[in-house]
Amino acid sequence: MTWFRWAAVVLGTLLLSGCSSLDVLNAVSKSPQVASVTLSYGPSTRQRVEFYPASKTASGTVVPVIVFFYGGAWESGSRLDYRFIARTFNDLGYLVAIPDYRLTPEVTYPGFVEDSAAALRLIIEEAARFGGDTQRIVLSGHSAGAYNAISLATDPRWLTEAERRRIRGVIGLSSPVNFLPIQMPAAQRAFNWPNTPRDSQPIEHVSAASPPMLLLSAKRDPLVDPQINSATLAERLRAAGVYVKMEVYEGPFGLVSHSSLVASLSDRLSFLAPTIEHSKMFIEMVTR
Repeated sequence: MTWFRWAAVVLGTLLLSGCSSLDVLNAVSKSPQVASVTLSYGPSTRQRVEFYPASKTASGTVVPVIVFFYGGAWESGSRLDYRFIARTFNDLGYLVAIPDYRLTPEVTYPGFVEDSAAALRLIIEEAARFGGDTQRIVLSGHSAGAYNAISLATDPRWLTEAERRRIRGVIGLSSPVNFLPIQMPAAQRAFNWPNTPRDSQPIEHVSAASPPMLLLSAKRDPLVDPQINSATLAERLRAAGVYVKMEVYEGPFGLVSHSSLVASLSDRLSFLAPTIEHSKMFIEMVTR
């Protein structure tokens, strides 16, 4: 099957079935070149981190660490669904860590943020074993995972000041950061709506101490409106004097959507949007 036919199959599955298509995407994407290592940060089977050592690391050198938090409305997802992202960032020369975190109904807010913070602490403790520079960490995430990443980077309740200083930047894809009142049933369950505190929203915690951010969105996203969320966050970051770049993608024939945006981080679907190119430029800028 040709590359274009594979892309058509994967894209069609994405548009029809959302997250279930990740198996297809991993099957047709390149696999990580180096075997991954699983470490635990808690007793739950959901409290695990998958480490993917960089494939292009010269002996004795250390490289930036990319931490990717996946989406799924805080009720679904698995670290092993995103091997294609590990391969993409490995190929760019980075160590990649992909955490699991507990989901609803096992936990509700702030349980999944607390797990994300605990996972990051494990990454800080262990990344040097795999060639990672724990002073140069870039958080990334899609949808609910972008919420987790941006919460860690902006809200001082979850990490110490010393831990947050290690975060050089954040890449948020379809980032829900300003979603009160909550409309989505899954998010209502995750945030105990209507008893959701205003300070659960990352935009409330933006300050001059926030790290630089790259905010990537689909132009047509009925789940996470880019104007209400990413654009509002960008305005607050700029007002605080923090570097931010926002990109809104439409893609060929308008095919970039909430789901296909993260899929464009695969080598097989990179034609949808320049997410890899923009991510690479941002990472190089903040970790130099």
